[in-house]
Amino acid sequence: MESIFLILLLVVLGLIVSPIILLFSVSNLRRRVDALEECIHEGRLPARPLREESVQERQQPVLYPQHSAPTALDRFVLWAKEDWLLKLGALLLIIAFGWLTTYAFMNNWIGPMGRIAFGIVAGVLFLLLGFWRIQKFIHQGGVFLVLGSTVILVTIFAARSVYGFFTPLSALALMFLSTAFVGFASVRYNNRALALGSLILASVAPLLTHSPEPNLVGLFTYLLIVTLGAIWIAVIIRRHELTAAALIIIALYSIPTLASKPVELPTLLLLAYAFAAAFFVTNTAGLLKLEKKEMLPDLLTAAGTGLFLLAWIMMAAPDEWKSLIIVGWMLLFVIGAFSIFTITHKREPLYVYVGVGIVLLAGATAAKFEGAALTIAYTLETGVIAALAYGLLKDLKIALRTSLLFVGPIALSVDSLTSPQWSMGWSIGIWHDDFFVLLTLGVVLLGLGAFLWSQARMAKPADLELPSGLLAALGSLYLYALLWLSLQATLQDATAVMSALAVYTIIGLITHLAGKAKGQQGLKVYGGVVLGCVVARLLLIDVWSMELSGRIVTFFLVGALLISTAFIGRKKRTS
Repeated sequence: MESIFLILLLVVLGLIVSPIILLFSVSNLRRRVDALEECIHEGRLPARPLREESVQERQQPVLYPQHSAPTALDRFVLWAKEDWLLKLGALLLIIAFGWLTTYAFMNNWIGPMGRIAFGIVAGVLFLLLGFWRIQKFIHQGGVFLVLGSTVILVTIFAARSVYGFFTPLSALALMFLSTAFVGFASVRYNNRALALGSLILASVAPLLTHSPEPNLVGLFTYLLIVTLGAIWIAVIIRRHELTAAALIIIALYSIPTLASKPVELPTLLLLAYAFAAAFFVTNTAGLLKLEKKEMLPDLLTAAGTGLFLLAWIMMAAPDEWKSLIIVGWMLLFVIGAFSIFTITHKREPLYVYVGVGIVLLAGATAAKFEGAALTIAYTLETGVIAALAYGLLKDLKIALRTSLLFVGPIALSVDSLTSPQWSMGWSIGIWHDDFFVLLTLGVVLLGLGAFLWSQARMAKPADLELPSGLLAALGSLYLYALLWLSLQATLQDATAVMSALAVYTIIGLITHLAGKAKGQQGLKVYGGVVLGCVVARLLLIDVWSMELSGRIVTFFLVGALLISTAFIGRKKRTS
């Protein structure tokens, strides 16, 4: 039993202490490197020179070589070099402590109660040593603080799992107090890495209570308290990456909970709302104050909050309320986005919050519709979002990037293009749901693309004319496909092909001649491409597949239409 305890002690310490020490050490080192890079960029010396310089050296201009930012491996090597004796000594101390405890247990020097008391006292002593040491040596004190809290966590875990001491609640309370002390030290000495270590230790604590019947409501209530504490620390020491770390931890606890679908799911959903509200308020307040280069943690947290919310609502909310709940949160994110943009004129938060709102809108739509109705709803929503993006921001690039959301309805429309309903046209007609899917997608793409194309032509430079024109061309392809499928469903094959090709030819001629007359190269090329496709279809496919009579009529009709261009738009020569 004692050997198991030693192995457990070493394994848990290795899994918990090493990543935490690495996290806050690398973080501190990153901050120092950033400060040094800022000094180099501004052409000034650091506050503490690396070595003494002579008067003659200081009179010479200082030239700094250009270096790339250090890699993660470089930062780890630097961390390992700093106070390496302390780190090595701490490791040896942990091993010696484990051997001493095992030896004492084997010889019955200490009873079970004394063993647990010994571990807790040792952890407290390490905490006190760390708090005393951190006053002059931040890095060393942090190591001892994390070491002390880890020893207490492992000791209480052993007390619960091996000897059955404490209750799950009292064990969690004791572990939380030790991690809270580390958090207090991080606030007192403004240490970001120590705060992160405290958050990780507090989040691991519930896994070490060895509870026979896990209380999920109690667990997430505890995690909410830990999260609020992390947010409080983040606000005080201005380290907003703590909020992102808290969200990751809550998400990791949520995954198995949602997968198991416990009976407490409705109550847990309310706690999920509380988490989301806390993250939303914190991010919104932070984005109002932070500069562009400091926004990344809050932006990532905002995006993660939206996905966290959507997962909980889709898995835990009643079906009849899902769409309404998602729309409510979507409106909150959108209002927050435009409020931040109105006050600060920062576009990054606007993009992220609106993106979260779009994801939530997609979730609400999926919860409400299915099949063809879902595709039509996605198409209309995407068109409105792209139009609003241009109307509010007057930015063609943003509108065109937003139109990439059409990937969703386009992928869903494949079923409508290949639907068996088109082969049953004589019996059910063409006015079915697949018809309206293609019609809606074609009209929205063509209308939006034509509008953005017209705006791009007036812009200087008109570099966005091509992508907006391609958007309109994509819409026209859907309408061509709709015409083809509809004619195939209602007419004989040869007649359907002839009619469709005739319409395509007329459209190609009109756009080509209009572009030529108005000097619009885009229309001219588009018309030429349509006409080229018609001719290619005639020569490569229809000449072999159609009956002779159909070939004669079709070739005569298309040829006559093409020849008619000789008499359109030509001025009579007088000499």
